[in-house]
Amino acid sequence: MKILALETTGKYGSAAVIDDGRVYCAESSGEMNHLKEIIKITGEALEAAGITKKELTHIAASVGPGSFTGIRIGVTVARTMAQMLDLPCVAVSSLESMAENVKTAAMESGCETVAAVINARRHQTYAGAWSIKDGKLINLLDDRQYMIEEFLEQLAGNRVYFVGDGIDAYEEIIQAETGLEAYVMAEGKLRYQTAEAVAKLAAEAASEGNVVGYEELMPDYMRLSEAEQRLKEGTLSDKIKKLNRRG
Repeated sequence: MKILALETTGKYGSAAVIDDGRVYCAESSGEMNHLKEIIKITGEALEAAGITKKELTHIAASVGPGSFTGIRIGVTVARTMAQMLDLPCVAVSSLESMAENVKTAAMESGCETVAAVINARRHQTYAGAWSIKDGKLINLLDDRQYMIEEFLEQLAGNRVYFVGDGIDAYEEIIQAETGLEAYVMAEGKLRYQTAEAVAKLAAEAASEGNVVGYEELMPDYMRLSEAEQRLKEGTLSDKIKKLNRRG
């Protein structure tokens, strides 16, 4: 299998090619440059792997959660390429890919649990947690929206390795809620999403037949955008006003 994987859900965009277990990755030059650089880094990853687009067997994308704009860019590019090349797609959770990326570091730190946390503002997160057994991730807490305090409460009793930009926003809360001996936080770029981990998970999924057609590759926002929420709230408000007038 030769899989191209795209990651655009976080600060740093990246593309990776996995070819028989070997991964070749290229990253954007700065934060939130996804739209500007996604085609460029895709070409760089293919060149590093020494293959052409026509040799690819699958297209994978990190479908979210994360930056709404970033998710749309990655999924749209993946769908377009898959349609053009007539290839199957693989959808990968950004949270699981972050956990995959740090599982070795977690084990080396003496942590039996990895928690991936993305900041969704106002104490809200997109998060999930996995235990590590025989080098594999085992789902512990499902990917979904959590209040940070709720999420930490459910992790009580575990030594946890935290990854994701939720650390940037909620580090003080994590420290206060868990105690200094109960956690380790990922450092540097290890803290953020990378296409290398997306490619590894995509290879596992593809080998098990977990693929979709390009038209079935869909974003996983986990919630409505602020504009959609305002529209929904406005529509609901209009309905209430109409009912009140009738009453």
